[in-house]
Amino acid sequence: MEENEEEEELRPTALYTVGGSDEFTFVSPDGLSGQYTGPDHDGVVLQTENPAPTNCLAYYFEVHIMNAGEKGEIAIGFSKEHIYSEGYTVRSCAYIGNSGLICSQNGDGDRTVAKASDTYTTGDLVGCGIDSVSQEFFFTKNGTIVGTIPRQFRRPVYPTIVLHSQNEAVTVNFGGQIAFSFDFEHFEESLRVKKEREIEKISMSRSISHGLVKTYLLRYGYEDSFRAFNLAASRHTVIAQENSFDEYELHQRKKLRELIMTAEIDDAIAALKDRYPQLIEDCSALFECETIEESGAAYLLGETQKNIVAAAVSEAILSTNPATRDQQSASLERVLRQFEATCSLYARE
Repeated sequence: MEENEEEEELRPTALYTVGGSDEFTFVSPDGLSGQYTGPDHDGVVLQTENPAPTNCLAYYFEVHIMNAGEKGEIAIGFSKEHIYSEGYTVRSCAYIGNSGLICSQNGDGDRTVAKASDTYTTGDLVGCGIDSVSQEFFFTKNGTIVGTIPRQFRRPVYPTIVLHSQNEAVTVNFGGQIAFSFDFEHFEESLRVKKEREIEKISMSRSISHGLVKTYLLRYGYEDSFRAFNLAASRHTVIAQENSFDEYELHQRKKLRELIMTAEIDDAIAALKDRYPQLIEDCSALFECETIEESGAAYLLGETQKNIVAAAVSEAILSTNPATRDQQSASLERVLRQFEATCSLYARE
């Protein structure tokens, strides 16, 4: 795996006891079943070993109610790590069997209560999921969504089940080998379509899109493409002031790009020595070998690497422009950095 490649998130696979009475609790060896046999005034909290994944549009798990017990007070939902009573403590939410209530509390203790369309009991299949597009928790019964509630606390969150009354017993399905009663794949696809439509609704003025294209062509020395783009545009596009600065040495940067892309390295070096001697001094180690094919840098002759080198040379020349010494990046680069930062923050939600 490459260093910059994100590691795959560990997903929930098993339950274990995090609170309540261990004396009256049974958890199967595979961690997929749990039962509480103690008195009604006590209870047990079962939680997964890993939190719900964050790098997906939706997450879902399902619980088979094997026995609703004396009072049917099973609570199924999500919580932060190591809570005691789902929906009744901060940073937790739950769908409660005998009342049909969906309860949630944020980090400040503010509680939200919604009513599901139905209660649940022995034999029912109850599901709980995260909708990252709408920022909601959703709940199902026997394959049908019965209620939702806003997500009021940040991830990571853990699938959690609380057994409150005697003889309550459940079996959990985290997906994979056993199909859900709820059509989660269809639900996830509908979210993908919804998200794409929301993105498509975002209007971007022609001046912005034209400005980004111009910025790119200018910055990396595509002089002919820049002139052709300007000619083809129906009207002049107002773009950021730095684009006039990016025309600095545009023709020279274009010529150097062409020399690099056609592997005319000697001519490129000569042009750099003549016009930008300080840049050659910074890169002198690259030219110690008589021919680049015999050096450790021979891979630079590939098309991809030549593009990278040409772009780097164009950037280096721009850095010699006194008018832009303090300018760190072009508008396109700033947009992309902001986009990456936004995605990173969104993924940690």
